Amino acid sequence: MLTQMTNEELLAIPKYDRIAVYLFRHLTKGYTAETLPAELPFDQETVRQAMRQAVADGIIDREVANVPDIKYTYDARRNLPTEMEQAGPMTWLQNGKGKYRLRRTRRKNVIDFEALGVDPDLEPVVDQTPKFISALLGQDEQAVFTRVRNAHLISTFLGFQAMAIQGHHRTTVSYGQIEIDEVQAGIDGTQETIVPISGKGGQDHLSWSQALNLNTYGVQKAPIPGLAVRSLGLWRDDLNTVWIVEFSPHTDIDEIEIVKVRRFTFR
Repeated sequence: MLTQMTNEELLAIPKYDRIAVYLFRHLTKGYTAETLPAELPFDQETVRQAMRQAVADGIIDREVANVPDIKYTYDARRNLPTEMEQAGPMTWLQNGKGKYRLRRTRRKNVIDFEALGVDPDLEPVVDQTPKFISALLGQDEQAVFTRVRNAHLISTFLGFQAMAIQGHHRTTVSYGQIEIDEVQAGIDGTQETIVPISGKGGQDHLSWSQALNLNTYGVQKAPIPGLAVRSLGLWRDDLNTVWIVEFSPHTDIDEIEIVKVRRFTFR
């Protein structure tokens, strides 16, 4: 059978992790590490059932109203709890409106550049953002976008001029609703190209599930058919340097790779 944390161990981890563990236990009753299927489908009601049981057992104080916020935690902030990945990495993916699936994947979802051995040279660039504007910026992905946009780093990275089309584009793809932080486009030689972008900063990180959303958007929602897709992730690390990452355009999460990475520091 699958091993389980003790109640004492559960109470020592964050609330969302406790809920995720209870969800996993609900979905995997009767399975072993050897018989665990590649995918475990469920919906929001399944999550609520798991939360109700966790409340009854004294593991959480009350249910969380916003289930998508729980999922977002594992899209951008941390990987699933150890108990859920005892048979290998898993990713919490969308599977329709109010529907999800836990999928066994070949790697953990949140991207750890150090673990991947990705260590690009630090490239200094002139900060084009006026000091007054800099003083008004927060610590989230929008602050990252502002500095990157003002320094024209997206075009520098791509090697052709890219122009912004839309920000915070919330739309529906084949497996449900997604949000793209910014969409740009340009012409690479003679190839018309769409550039979906995800930006992260502060406690949020890039992940393979975000890369999947970018690629799926580029393939399914481009307003003109036949566009090339260049999906990018922007991430500001704890040293206040900005990483720009290009993902391969695959629409299977296990096939997506990092094509190119550059790291910039503003001066």
